[in-house]
Amino acid sequence: MKVKICGITSVYDATLCEEMGADAVGFVHYPGRRRSLALDEIARIASSLGPMTTKVIVCAPGDAQEAIDLSERGGVDVIQTYSLDPEALDNVRGSGLKVIRAVSIERADAEAFAPHADALVFEQGIPGTGASYDYSGVPVDCCDRAIIAGGLTVDNVGEAKALKPYAVDVSSGVESANGRKDPELVTEFIRRAKR
Repeated sequence: MKVKICGITSVYDATLCEEMGADAVGFVHYPGRRRSLALDEIARIASSLGPMTTKVIVCAPGDAQEAIDLSERGGVDVIQTYSLDPEALDNVRGSGLKVIRAVSIERADAEAFAPHADALVFEQGIPGTGASYDYSGVPVDCCDRAIIAGGLTVDNVGEAKALKPYAVDVSSGVESANGRKDPELVTEFIRRAKR
């Protein structure tokens, strides 16, 4: 199972996550969110990582062209979007960019977007709040690559892992303070997810 550590705000945290074995790191570019960074800062941090770590920008672009521009300016490999309809997702993917579409845990929501994204990230409630929920309700069978997010910690990642998703996505659950990753929590989360 893959692990994405999201809400990266520094080169230190990015390289820590890479060294500890994270498959991907996420950078938030979403005005009003606590861990949101400017595109030039995302590009600076992303450039510190090696070629084997996937770099993801988490955002809500208004259209396909904006999504493509954000990824290019942020120096990332993948866009994770909370916006864009299926047609816009197809256009982004047509440019060669990989797309993760955020969806609720409602089956109909997942089925509507699954054919138009490279992966779906499932989250319940308001994204970025760190609120956990009943992961057993996530319809991981709706897509080829299901990612479970929202309120994950070292204590409950096993519940998500039991569903055999493609990946798990954690942010505040491995932090010692807002926006600062804790080396021990990152290490333990990755160990429990991958063992």
